[in-house]
Amino acid sequence: MVYLLALGVFATVDEAAIDGLRHAAATCDPRYECGGVVRVVDGGFEASELLTSNKPFGVDLAPFYGTGTEVVADFHTHICSIHNEPFADFFSLSDAIVNQELRTVGYMLSLCDWNIRRYDPSQDDRDDEEVDFQSGRVIYLTCGHIVGWVPPAPADREKLEPTVDRRRIRSATDST
Repeated sequence: MVYLLALGVFATVDEAAIDGLRHAAATCDPRYECGGVVRVVDGGFEASELLTSNKPFGVDLAPFYGTGTEVVADFHTHICSIHNEPFADFFSLSDAIVNQELRTVGYMLSLCDWNIRRYDPSQDDRDDEEVDFQSGRVIYLTCGHIVGWVPPAPADREKLEPTVDRRRIRSATDST
């Protein structure tokens, strides 16, 4: 499925990718990854239209390559589910490898913490963050660095607001 966005020309790659991810947060279904690319155009950079695979993991951005315009970056969302919450704030191994092989900068919006992260293989280390699991297993993932933030959608803000639930369970011997 293709989502249209209002295209603008930006002075920097960061500005174009961040704008693309803001549109993705506002228009894409949060249950599925969604993304696009940043292209070089006259006067600067622009974000492409948005694509989704209608799958929780992975979005194929191949249709944007080979169109005659130079792609300098890609961007996509990471869903926030019980299954991937520990990993949503990191670039996946395939994300990092694609950016290395294509010599592009990667941008990712985690729908868990709403931060936009940037991974530039020419500047950032891959597999730079140790992630420890309760089982004792350790893996290394790529964290990139935070370059922006998107406010959560109103429905998601309720999930993020801290709540205090105080209950006191009385035993049969407690007096009232």
